Amino acid sequence: MSGTGTAQEHRTVRRLQAPSWRDLRLVVGLLLVVLSVAGGARLVAGLDDTSPVYAAARDLLPGQQVEEGDLVPVPARLGEGSEHYLDGETPVTEGTYLLRAVRAGELVPASALGTQREALDKTVNVPVDASAVTGLSSGASVDVWVSRRDTEAVGEAYLDPELLLPGALVDRVAEQSGGLGPQVGQAAVALVVPADRVGDLIGAVDQDARLTLVPAPRTPVESDG
Repeated sequence: MSGTGTAQEHRTVRRLQAPSWRDLRLVVGLLLVVLSVAGGARLVAGLDDTSPVYAAARDLLPGQQVEEGDLVPVPARLGEGSEHYLDGETPVTEGTYLLRAVRAGELVPASALGTQREALDKTVNVPVDASAVTGLSSGASVDVWVSRRDTEAVGEAYLDPELLLPGALVDRVAEQSGGLGPQVGQAAVALVVPADRVGDLIGAVDQDARLTLVPAPRTPVESDG
């Protein structure tokens, strides 16, 4: 009996003893494994730190309207530079146009897209009588009237005015400008006009015709009632 009791006491004492250096080594090893797994998970997550942005599915040309299938979302790791590109998770607004060429496979900068007006309309400087620009401001709509030179008359004479371009937009008004070179007593007005009418406007200026800008009437707003 006494021998059995002594053996049990020895086992109890061993269980109550402090962990040996082998036990501590095991604990440290387990901690290293856990830290290694956690670090690997963070590394994998970092390698996959991408965000979808749009790329051109085919060569896109300036003035072209963006159609379905022109842009495809692709994963890209751009960091802070991602704000300069189109979010591949946001649908492109209908009526969006290309402002510059984008090659197939190229990421599409946000600055490469705009409205139809930005893509197709052009800005042309025209000389007008300085007294005629009073009250004109950026964004105003004007009708462009032209009085052409009478080539059969003796001296400086002009034909009756005719409407050359309705509804042009004033981009800016300047007292002096390069461009088409207004004469003394004239002011340069930058007009935003459709691309297919630029030639008509420049032709009138080159022929020394007189241009007059008339504020276009506003379309009345109809009441729902």
